[in-house]
Amino acid sequence: MTKSSQNEKDILKVIKNGISEVENSPSLQPTNYQLDDSIASSESLLRSIGYESKLAEVIVEPLQNEHRIITVRSFEELLLDANEKIPGDVNFSDILSQQEIAQNTAYIEQLNEEFNAVHRLDKVDVLIPAIAGILGGAVDCVFSGFVKAESGKNIPGTLSDNVQKLFDKALPPDKIKELEKLAKTTYDAQDNRNTTIYIDTLSTDFHRFLELGHDPILGFVFGVLDMLRGTMTTIDYKGKFVVQLMENYSDRKAANLFEAISTVFVHMLSDVNTPAGLPVPFMALFNTLQLGSIGEEKLNIAEMVKSMYGQGYDFRHFCSMSIPVMITEVIVRVSYFVKRLHEGHSFADSVPVGTNHTKKPKLGTMLFIAHSASTAINAGKVAFTENPLNINYAQWLAFARCSVKQLQWVLRDKPNLRHKCVMDILNEQWDVLYEGVDELWDNFTEGSTIVYI
Repeated sequence: MTKSSQNEKDILKVIKNGISEVENSPSLQPTNYQLDDSIASSESLLRSIGYESKLAEVIVEPLQNEHRIITVRSFEELLLDANEKIPGDVNFSDILSQQEIAQNTAYIEQLNEEFNAVHRLDKVDVLIPAIAGILGGAVDCVFSGFVKAESGKNIPGTLSDNVQKLFDKALPPDKIKELEKLAKTTYDAQDNRNTTIYIDTLSTDFHRFLELGHDPILGFVFGVLDMLRGTMTTIDYKGKFVVQLMENYSDRKAANLFEAISTVFVHMLSDVNTPAGLPVPFMALFNTLQLGSIGEEKLNIAEMVKSMYGQGYDFRHFCSMSIPVMITEVIVRVSYFVKRLHEGHSFADSVPVGTNHTKKPKLGTMLFIAHSASTAINAGKVAFTENPLNINYAQWLAFARCSVKQLQWVLRDKPNLRHKCVMDILNEQWDVLYEGVDELWDNFTEGSTIVYI
């Protein structure tokens, strides 16, 4: 019979009935005491009449066990007998004493605490992400974002200016022209002259903001599909999602998947360092948010994001915003790696790659703390300057990613992993117990015939 082959309540009832039968059975101990006393009296009498020397010569031969037949009743029969004697349900409190229940409860709590202690952050674990988050937030406040000039115009900060110089060096105008000739796409309509379905406010300056093929991430999905189908996918300023066939651009259609992916990539390179560069990742999706009343002009979210893009909030600026996020990540991950090695963990266990809480829960929690601090600082900067262009979109994306993982860890993964860890320990102890029972049964039944009925 396996551990799980019978209903738990039935097993408890059979055990309770067996305990009751043992407790109610007459004990052989008094009889054994009487036999011992009789043997001692006989030996004393023999010594008193001079037979002490003869007693020393007595050899007690062990009794030869007769061949035994052991009858084992089926569990169904045992359960039937138990149901007759114990009509109600039986639980552990009917079998174990209050002291035993308290001991078992304390042991389970001890196992849970041991698991929590392994995954609990110490003072250094908290200090590292706090410093990293503050430092990343400070770099964002001082060097990132936009600064208002005396004329009232928003000027990119130091990081954005340096990143722009790198793009200018990597993609000068002559290089961009070469790439434009190589990568004509079906979704690159700059106005409604070549569309069959009218797209609201489709224009030269904002067409990349509306066309999903120009999104640095979504473009490798929708842009590739557009190239294979000869279509253009857009989300206009009213939040309307449109997929339309671009008949005038049919000659740009890709012949296969590889050509579609490579064309989309090269086309992005040709666009990224132009005056109206590529939008930040997922920027077109904000067109669906036709709500809110922001600033003196009472703009909704879609209108505000459009305005931000028009003022230079593009992919190049997104790259500059990512630098404080990278600083935070590097500080946390390197510190985690060094601390783990110092604590005696192996190199493989210390490598700070990935944020899977199940495998590296401390690292995931430390990153959550760090990005929470940096995000709070950025929120304070935006509130103080009252300028939405200072929103560090890369930082908020990192915070959202870490928050989702942290919630999954706290609400789902950690309780499940703790339960599994505790149950594994208990099952190991059950295995030891079952091995002991099997060994005892083998010794008891050695040389006997067992009949199962």
